[in-house]
Amino acid sequence: MEKSLGQLVKDKRSLSLAGMCKNAGKTTVFNRIVREIDETDIHLGLTSIGRDGEAVDVVTGTGKPGIYVKEGTIIGTAMGLLNECDITQEILGKTGIHTPMGEVILVRARSDGNVQLAGPSTNSQLMEISRQFKIHGVEKIIIDGAISRKSLCSTKVAQSVILSTGASCGRNIDLVVKETQFAAKILDLNVTKISFDQLPNQELDKNASPEFSIWNQYGELMEIPLEEKGFRRLDHILRNKSMANWKWCFIPGALTDVLLKPILMSNTNLKNKEFIALDSSKILLSSDCYEKLRMKGGSLGVFEKTDLLAVTINPFSAYGFHFDKTEFFEKMSEKIKQPVFNVMEV
Repeated sequence: MEKSLGQLVKDKRSLSLAGMCKNAGKTTVFNRIVREIDETDIHLGLTSIGRDGEAVDVVTGTGKPGIYVKEGTIIGTAMGLLNECDITQEILGKTGIHTPMGEVILVRARSDGNVQLAGPSTNSQLMEISRQFKIHGVEKIIIDGAISRKSLCSTKVAQSVILSTGASCGRNIDLVVKETQFAAKILDLNVTKISFDQLPNQELDKNASPEFSIWNQYGELMEIPLEEKGFRRLDHILRNKSMANWKWCFIPGALTDVLLKPILMSNTNLKNKEFIALDSSKILLSSDCYEKLRMKGGSLGVFEKTDLLAVTINPFSAYGFHFDKTEFFEKMSEKIKQPVFNVMEV
C-alpha cells in the first residue's frame, strides 16, 4: 500500500516544499501534510520563504487556499501579517530576522485557524529560525518555498524536500513533465565517491572553499598548476597538460552554465569525468547544458545528498486551463522514480 504524504515525512525533522512555478498546488500540499501530521500530535513549526496563506495571489490575482493550523502549532511570520491570522496568538518572541513586512515573530497558535506566513529569505536566516523553533519544543519544521529559490533545497536548511508541479507551469503537458523530471533528477543526484574529508581548507565554511579541487583517477588530490592558481576559468585549468588524467572536480559555490559552457565547447575530454557540488542546491545548470555534459560522457555528483521524498502534481492551472489528470499522473509517474501524488484528489 502506498504511503500517504504524512507517512512519508513522519520521521523527517525538517521538510522543504519547493514549487516548480506559482500555483503548482504547493499550499494544498502544505495543508495536506499539516493535517496528516496534526493527527499524530507532533509539535509543528511552520514558516515560508515569501508570502503564503493569502486568499488572493498578489501576483496572479487568482484565489488561493488558506493555511490552516491546529492549536499548539508554532509559526514564524512577519509582524505585519499578524493581524491577518485569525488564530488566538501567543507571542513567543522576536527572531531578529527582518522582511519587507516587518520582523519575523514566533507565534504559538492557541486556537485552530488560518494564518499567513512570510519568513526568512536566506539560508542563514532559515537555520536561525530553525534553531529558535527547537528552543520552543518544535519537533518538525516545514518550510514553504519555490524551486526558483534553490537554496531552500540545501541540506543545511531541511532534511528532506517535496517538489510540486502543475499545469500552471505551462500549457504543454510533455514539456512540464520534462522540466519536472530534470528538476527531480538534479535534486536526487548521488553522493560522489570522493569524501568531503579529502577537501583542502576544511577549516573554512563549506561554501567558501577558495579554489577548485581536482582529483585523479586514483582519488589523489592534484596540484593545480602554478600559472593557473587563483584563475577562475575552470576550462583553462582542465585543459592544462598536467591535468590530463583528472577524474573528479569539486566546484566551490554554484555550478552554472557560465562555468560549464566553455568546457563543453572546448576539446576537453569529459568521458567518465564528474563535477561535484556541495549539494543539489548549488547546481544551477539548464537542462540543455546538463544534456550536453551527459552526451560528452560527463556526470554530476554531490557531497551531501538531498532527500527528495515525492513529486506532487496539480492538473489545474490558475490561468484557465487544465491537463487530463490521468494522463498527467501517468506521464509523470513514468519519468519520476519518487512517489507521485495528485494533490487535488484527497
